Amino acid sequence: MSLSRRQFLGTTAGAGIAAFLAACAEESAKPPAERILNVFAGASGQFTENYNQFAPTPLNGTRGLIYEPLFFFNQAKADDVQPLLATKYEFGDGGKSLTFTLREGVQWSDGKPFTADDVAFNFLYRKNNPALNANGTNIVDATVVDAKTVKITFSDAVYTELWNIAGRTYMVPKHVWEPIADPTKEVNADPVGTGPFVKDSFAAQSYVLKKNPKYWDSGKPKIAGLRFWSFTGNDAATTALASGQLDWAGIFIPDIQGQFISKDPAHNKYKNESFLYVTNLIPNLTRPLFADPAVRQAINVALDRQKIIKLAFADLGTLPSPLQLVVPTFQSYVSPQHAEAKVEYNPDKAKQLLESAGWAKGADGVYAKNGKKLSFSCNLVTGWTDYEATMQVVQQLLKEVGIEFKPNALSYNAFIAALQSGDFDMAIYNAWGGPSPYFMYYNICSTKSIPPANQNNARWKNAKVDAALAAIAATPPDQIDAIKQQIYAIQDEIVAETPYIPIQQSSSLAEFRTLHATGWPSEENPYALALPFSEPDCGIVAKNLNPA
Repeated sequence: MSLSRRQFLGTTAGAGIAAFLAACAEESAKPPAERILNVFAGASGQFTENYNQFAPTPLNGTRGLIYEPLFFFNQAKADDVQPLLATKYEFGDGGKSLTFTLREGVQWSDGKPFTADDVAFNFLYRKNNPALNANGTNIVDATVVDAKTVKITFSDAVYTELWNIAGRTYMVPKHVWEPIADPTKEVNADPVGTGPFVKDSFAAQSYVLKKNPKYWDSGKPKIAGLRFWSFTGNDAATTALASGQLDWAGIFIPDIQGQFISKDPAHNKYKNESFLYVTNLIPNLTRPLFADPAVRQAINVALDRQKIIKLAFADLGTLPSPLQLVVPTFQSYVSPQHAEAKVEYNPDKAKQLLESAGWAKGADGVYAKNGKKLSFSCNLVTGWTDYEATMQVVQQLLKEVGIEFKPNALSYNAFIAALQSGDFDMAIYNAWGGPSPYFMYYNICSTKSIPPANQNNARWKNAKVDAALAAIAATPPDQIDAIKQQIYAIQDEIVAETPYIPIQQSSSLAEFRTLHATGWPSEENPYALALPFSEPDCGIVAKNLNPA
């Protein structure tokens, strides 16, 4: 199936329509081994060239396709840690050191060798530039033991930080980055990495990464490259995907059978990456309005999640835990005290909470206090249709309890910039975890994770939570009971303060076509998350694809 040129009007931004059609036609005519796959990873608006993996919003593929960490932690499969640039790790000094053995024969894409000196530089670079240390690890030193061995020391035990240290610290070449005066402002237009792909070309509507001929994993990648596209939103991207113009996407499609699979059942496939994250309303706690716990709690109980999930998410999500915990994956970490805790829909209680806190309903039906209305905006990404639908339902639900809720749609880059700067009232976004509950709580609850460092977009500060996270980090991973006690303490604070307002526990749909490439992750072989925006999974997937 193919779409006419007229049907494509509006699918890509501006002059990109003709470029999109021309590129798709050109690639389809090429031999399989030379064909560039077309990818949509969620971008809307024009691209801004930035391959700086230290930046909050580098181009998709920068992490994973161009730059690699030492190990790959597969979240699609329990306890699956795969060696990449390193082949072995060992804790020492009571958890305050990590020693890595590096892989032989790795080169940077400019032909220079990847060395132990590069690895030591990467950790010292983060130590000396705190803005780059997104994972918040307290690095003391990084020393070269020998040509293939590096020892990293820390001020505290880092038992729980292996994923951050080895799995989310992307290696950059010392010879390129050492001379850069301010790495936070570098756009890195000519990236040099160890990954399976390198930059080929860039335009405002699309950019291409081609295979790296110097890649260390012999015989990989087999595909020629990937072209990333921007669309005006999910509907436009779905149209392109269903027409066969895209090979790989991560789009919320309410009727995935009718809108995608049925268009070409032989080649159109998808994988539901179940229960990876929690979709939250994120109140900016630095704003006086949301510093009032009663306001947060009133919003929380005013939401009918079942209605939202049905109308906005096509019943693909599930009710979230009020503990900001992904279940059933981490059900064993739920505090006995909160074992029966569930999100509540109780509009009368919402009004009672507000009135008890001194809010009074005005003639316009909106609560006010000290002359200020209970009114605020909520940022979302333009074209993310599930979020747009969510906003409509939430707006009506909050209106019913006397709260004025104003959706504010932004381009993806503007949305992320607002989250990073704190220039927003509320936002709807996902909270991602990791291989254990610690990571979700560290990412969204730690004071160290307040942007630009990480995902604590609410700017929540809680000394008890910080202390519990520090205690977990100092506990050997085999002492599960001790770790759970600290997890329970964090859950107590989340229940008491409601720093985030959960909407749903969600899953992500990854769509792909086998007409031009095979070897995608499957239920039988979940070797990585199949999502094109997941890092570094996108690189693991792309390097394992076979041209068809």
